[in-house]
Amino acid sequence: MHLVTLVEDTKGRSDLRNRFGLSLYLQTGGKSLLFDTGQDDTFLANARALGVDISGVDLAMLSHGHYDHGGGLGAFFAVNRATPLFIGKGAGGPHYAKVLWMHKYIGLDRSVLERYGDRMKWVEKDTELAPGIDALTPVKRTMPIPRGNRRILLKAGDGYVPDPFTHELTFVVREGDGMVVLAGCGHSGIVNMVAAAKERFPGVPVKAAVGGFHLIDNPLLKTLGATPGEIRDMAQGLVHLGCQRVITGHCTGKKATGILKEELGDRLEVLHTGYITDI
Repeated sequence: MHLVTLVEDTKGRSDLRNRFGLSLYLQTGGKSLLFDTGQDDTFLANARALGVDISGVDLAMLSHGHYDHGGGLGAFFAVNRATPLFIGKGAGGPHYAKVLWMHKYIGLDRSVLERYGDRMKWVEKDTELAPGIDALTPVKRTMPIPRGNRRILLKAGDGYVPDPFTHELTFVVREGDGMVVLAGCGHSGIVNMVAAAKERFPGVPVKAAVGGFHLIDNPLLKTLGATPGEIRDMAQGLVHLGCQRVITGHCTGKKATGILKEELGDRLEVLHTGYITDI
């Protein structure tokens, strides 16, 4: 698999713009894939600078229903007139984050979902999107999920309830030498998501786990969303599951990434805008 990071929180090349969020371009088995779009059309400008043609991607995938991953959907549909978008059932719901005493809307643009409804492929169970490319949902949560999830809610009537994240999809790309597990924010717990892929495809090596792990609790203060011990356990869980590489960024946060690095060493790689690798 060839991976190009179109948008991530941190800077890369001077001619690229970083934005809070995530968007990846993937090539595998002769197909090109778009995984998330970031929060606006920045991914398109960066794609042009990186020589990536978004108008020609074969398949588009949205990890979950938050603006920092799907805010660029309108821009995507405007330049790509045919490719379907695979999206989790419920991703278009009323998603909010509690910030101090306020509730901030962090969901998708409903007008975009309505305008391009014919392009949506809603996923509510394990689904093969194309040969070797699968979306898994829901995943068993036998290991802890991020504490920061408690700040993320669904509006229900005049109040708010915890988001169960049934709209989050785990994407798995299988190739001849193993599989890559893709997580937008890992709200279901990255260890749980990799374990689900292992259960779904027993005996297939895990070449890499890629994406955000939601280990920031307070987005303003950048506090840890897990104890150092829990983060070390997460790292060891990924090792136990046979992850050969762990490639993370976005909502994982610098503090948690430092702890993961202590445990994983060279197995850990950090995303930035413009980061390119072959897996």
